[in-house]
Formats: sequence, structure tokens, C-alpha cells
Amino acid sequence: MTTFPVLTTDRLILRAPGAADTYAMLGFLASDHAKFYGGPMNADAAWHKFSAYVGQWTLRGYGFFAITLRDSGNTIGMAGPHHPDHFPEPEMSWLLTSDEHESKGYASEACRAVLSHLFTDLGWTTCVSYVDRANTASRILAERLGATLDTDSPALISGCDTYRHTAEAVA
Repeated sequence: MTTFPVLTTDRLILRAPGAADTYAMLGFLASDHAKFYGGPMNADAAWHKFSAYVGQWTLRGYGFFAITLRDSGNTIGMAGPHHPDHFPEPEMSWLLTSDEHESKGYASEACRAVLSHLFTDLGWTTCVSYVDRANTASRILAERLGATLDTDSPALISGCDTYRHTAEAVA
């Protein structure tokens, strides 16, 4: 059986997603909160999307980490590289499952841990984030993470700008 990395921060445990995350993720994908992820979506579409996130670990050896709180074990989001077949390179992405988890620094804490893992442990030198132009919070987070607008790499998702993360910016 393949084992996947587990990352820990002061407040979070990040691990490959699985059955324990189903309720939180299907609830998120069915909600208005998922508008930047194609939501809200019906149960079948949500299941397929979540299954793709889980399966990417087996197909690529990396993927979204489930973000869980260290003190409770509750799943509050996901962060990591999303890399469907039609993307030329991985997209660093993040989400929090509900408003109650926002403005607490969880997404930043998780993304910093994931980017450090990608650049230090896996030896990546770059990855992108496709940020919806209407998603001000994600744009601000991308910039806080050191990503810069990359006008030479068109976004593959309509209505998004491409932000580029580099190992140098994370170091």
C-alpha cells in the first residue's frame, strides 16, 4: 500500500483526503460557498469532483491535502496541487469548507506548508494558481504567499488570472 505524506503545522494536520472528509467536502461542493469551484452542484457532480481529488493521489502521487484541525480532527478545507489531465502544469489551489473557518489564517498556514513540501521535499521549482478575478480573498492570499501575476501563462479556467509560485518566493 502506498503511503502519502502528512504535514503538520501549529494548528493543522494536512493529509491525503479520504472517506473521513466526504461529509465536509460534499457539503461544501453543494453550497453557495463553492461558487469558485463550480458549485453549488448536485450530489452526483459533487461526488465525482471529490472522487477526482482523492484519486489524483494515486494517479500522480500528489494532490489536494485535506486540512484538518489538530485539536478536533475536523476537516475544514483542502489545499494543494490540482492537476487534471488537460492542465499543462499543477495548479496550487485551496478552499475552506465554510465561512466559519475564514479570516483565521488557516488557508495561509496550510498553503505555506504545502508549498514548502512541494518545493523542498518534491523539488518543484514552480506551480500556478488560477484565481477567479472576483475572488478577492484568494488573490490577496496568492500574493501573500509570494505568487506574482503571470501574464505569459493564460489561465485555463475562464474568468481567472494566473499567479505563479516559485521556490525562491517561498524560501
